[in-house]
Amino acid sequence: MATLFPPPHLFGHGTVIFPESRVYKVYQSGPEAPDFELAEEAVDIDGTLSYYTWNEVSRNIADAVDDGLPEGFDYSEWMPDGELASAGRTDPLSPDYPRTYAGLDQVSADWPTTTVIAGETIEVDWLATAPHDPSVWDVWMTTPDWTPDTELNWDQMEFLLRPEVTFEDDHYTFDLDIPIDRAGHHVLWVAWQRDDPVGEVFISASDIWIENEVFRRGDVDGDSTVSGLVDTIALLAYAFVGGVEPPCLDAADVDDDGEVTALVDSLALLQWAFASEEAPPEPGPEVCGPDPTDDLIECETALADCE
Repeated sequence: MATLFPPPHLFGHGTVIFPESRVYKVYQSGPEAPDFELAEEAVDIDGTLSYYTWNEVSRNIADAVDDGLPEGFDYSEWMPDGELASAGRTDPLSPDYPRTYAGLDQVSADWPTTTVIAGETIEVDWLATAPHDPSVWDVWMTTPDWTPDTELNWDQMEFLLRPEVTFEDDHYTFDLDIPIDRAGHHVLWVAWQRDDPVGEVFISASDIWIENEVFRRGDVDGDSTVSGLVDTIALLAYAFVGGVEPPCLDAADVDDDGEVTALVDSLALLQWAFASEEAPPEPGPEVCGPDPTDDLIECETALADCE
């Protein structure tokens, strides 16, 4: 009978393994002796069993099915701000689930990340220990202004899409375009919603590091336009009077020599703007593009409308 009707907790269902989710990282670190601090804290909060059952970050939300499985369903009633990574499973006395995953909600910039590139298309890979169809998939990402010292919250989550998903050898996969207006540490949040009477939904939160090297050369202040006077003032203020650091140092490297030198780069910008000198090197000030030069400076913040 145990073989025919295994306990419900054995029907685990999986998580995103690329970009690797938080719960899978804790599991991979070894719940008995985790190899990074946040994993150790997560195990202390939830116990080792929660992270051996890494494939069960889920809730039963029949309302999603009753409402017709709309794209971007509002899960906030069950997963409030600060509890998105755990799927709201934070109450150890709850009769609705046997384990908690509150440790996944820890607010920290130290969550290990998977590096991706703004504007590229990646293949998201969900490892399914028990495939379920029919079902739908919805994908969110933290907004451009979110930072990893902030809890995951719905105001700073952007619904991206409901993708077409393929299944092969226990893996559900789909293509995802990384938004061009993201840079640095962000979180990809995926809901796999079953179309069944109880509305079982599985949640995965993956920390990603988005490299964003798309910019306009000379856009020192990061407003997505290049003004010879305004951007020169911004660069000189940064260098000499404690002004704001350019959000994209590559953009401030006007002559593309691999370093930001205020007087040299300001002169290059002024010569282009007011003396009809040759435009700064690619991608230039008129269009967005990547830096053709391999150097050590980069963009820490994406330009919101740099497309």
